[in-house]
Amino acid sequence: MLEVVIDLAPAAAGAKAANDSPWPTPLPFDPDSMFWLDSLLRGGASRSTIGCYERDIRHVSAALGTNDAAALTRLNQSVLECITKFWTANGAAESTIFRRFSSLRSFARFLMLERSYDCSTLLSSRFPPSGRNRREAISGEAIETILSSSTCDWDHSWTRLRDCAVVQLAASSGLTTAELTALNRRHYDARLAKVRVCGSHLHSRLGIVSREAARWLTRYLDEVPFDLSPGGPLFVTTRRTRLSARSLQASFRRLRQTAGVSRHAVPSSLRNAVAEKFVRSGATPEVLAKALGIEVSSAWRYFDARDRDMERL
Repeated sequence: MLEVVIDLAPAAAGAKAANDSPWPTPLPFDPDSMFWLDSLLRGGASRSTIGCYERDIRHVSAALGTNDAAALTRLNQSVLECITKFWTANGAAESTIFRRFSSLRSFARFLMLERSYDCSTLLSSRFPPSGRNRREAISGEAIETILSSSTCDWDHSWTRLRDCAVVQLAASSGLTTAELTALNRRHYDARLAKVRVCGSHLHSRLGIVSREAARWLTRYLDEVPFDLSPGGPLFVTTRRTRLSARSLQASFRRLRQTAGVSRHAVPSSLRNAVAEKFVRSGATPEVLAKALGIEVSSAWRYFDARDRDMERL
């Protein structure tokens, strides 16, 4: 097993110096790490995102005590657990540890696909959870209540149709709020009943558009009072600008209040509801991870939650 060191000062110092320009200081795991970060830049990742990846990979290198990318092929469950304990002892929050391991997984996938490294043991290991509390899931009955309450005879505005379309799409595809607002018109394929999710911090994938979601999308697109260009946003405001995450959350809150649904319900509750449907249907963590664009280790939290619920019964 690799020796875990305890001095993270070099990683922190290197990360601070790396904020202003792409690679002003030697990167750990160079040159593979440089090619990895460059590929993320070419793929559309922002500079701030790249900066986070760089800082995280420096912390991984410092914890392992090596800059050799080949060392990642020897990582296993026991080493990851040792690193987790080390970071925890040094005051790292669960969410920080989760993010660092997410960066490590991304780098390991790149090494597997592009550099012919065998990181299968690392990628098949079970990583610690994010430490975040899952939001309350919304039942199908609650979703129907929200939609029926939002389309009363006194309000058939196109913005209300837009809000209903967003809710139905989230309820069938499990997209995050950021992914929903980032959709462009060309990403929605009405014929295939799919949306193409890309440019997200999660994995690119095709999202399912249910028949009900497609119906609301058609009504919204028929009633929106101006043309939506293929390269422009799918969901827009009255000013023709992209619907923001904050606006979507506010719209959902209005729909929820009108319907009298639990005040704890938020847009991400729809994503959790999709995940729970997969779990109840007998899907594996791998299938759920692919559907939601997350890692298998992250998908396990939905199955762990089910097991805890069963123990209470």
